Amino acid sequence: MAQKRILIGTPLKGDIPKSYFRTSLQMATAHVPEVKLDWILLDGPAVQIARNEIAAYAVEQKFDELIFWDKDVLAMRNGEDVTGSALMRLIGHDRDIVTAVYSTRSLETHWHVQPIKGEEADESGLQRVERASIGFCKIKVPVFKKIAAQNPDRVAVLTDPNKPPRTIPELFPMELRGKNLPGYRLQQIWQALSEVKNDSVLRARIERELTIRYDEPNAYISEDYGFCDLARAAGYDIWMDTLMVLGHQASVVVPIESAKLLEMLSEPWRKEELAIIKQQMLEAQAAKKK
Repeated sequence: MAQKRILIGTPLKGDIPKSYFRTSLQMATAHVPEVKLDWILLDGPAVQIARNEIAAYAVEQKFDELIFWDKDVLAMRNGEDVTGSALMRLIGHDRDIVTAVYSTRSLETHWHVQPIKGEEADESGLQRVERASIGFCKIKVPVFKKIAAQNPDRVAVLTDPNKPPRTIPELFPMELRGKNLPGYRLQQIWQALSEVKNDSVLRARIERELTIRYDEPNAYISEDYGFCDLARAAGYDIWMDTLMVLGHQASVVVPIESAKLLEMLSEPWRKEELAIIKQQMLEAQAAKKK
């Protein structure tokens, strides 16, 4: 049986931490059955450009799947780094797109996920979501091909002084979205052209769309959510493994004020996480007594 070729890609700023190197060494020597792992660490470009380049490389080199593993994302359990186990769990999921959940690197933190109302996790812990972080995720390479084919205008020339210019699809757009931007206005003009038959009414409609200022502010969309939007528009589900709650490394100032700490821990996702940890601790204590 042919081996599945999986590329682990990491956009890089600065050196890799010891935890990343240690886990990579574990994975490289693990001999995962029917899986061949390769790594690419891309240093230099902005994160969204790096993700586009890494995805393009995965397509060009005919990999089956791409795992994005950001160097500052890791799995911890009872003080132990278990990122290797999390990567193995990620590899085991047979989904087009599957991601883990982690929070922002700030005291005013929130989880990088937008759930779909009414959706719940299945028995394996997987849950469909609207948008999620992709700093620790697995994507099947055909996903990139389909998104690129459906968005032929999202292609740009990538210039490198050491290499010939080449085109690259924009699969991970970091951009503004909103009614005051050209894209939305063009959609309204196109709709007017298809609906309005009278020339004078059509002219007035177009003038309105070109000059109106909407009260609704534009929104800043990260490359994580930009990719999720393109993927869902291409017909793919975004699956999140709710049993993989990862840490996001950052430098913080301590101690955290008690009121602020209680507020942070009262977030719905945190409540669920704490309940799981408490249950695991109780089960461990019961096992020791036996």
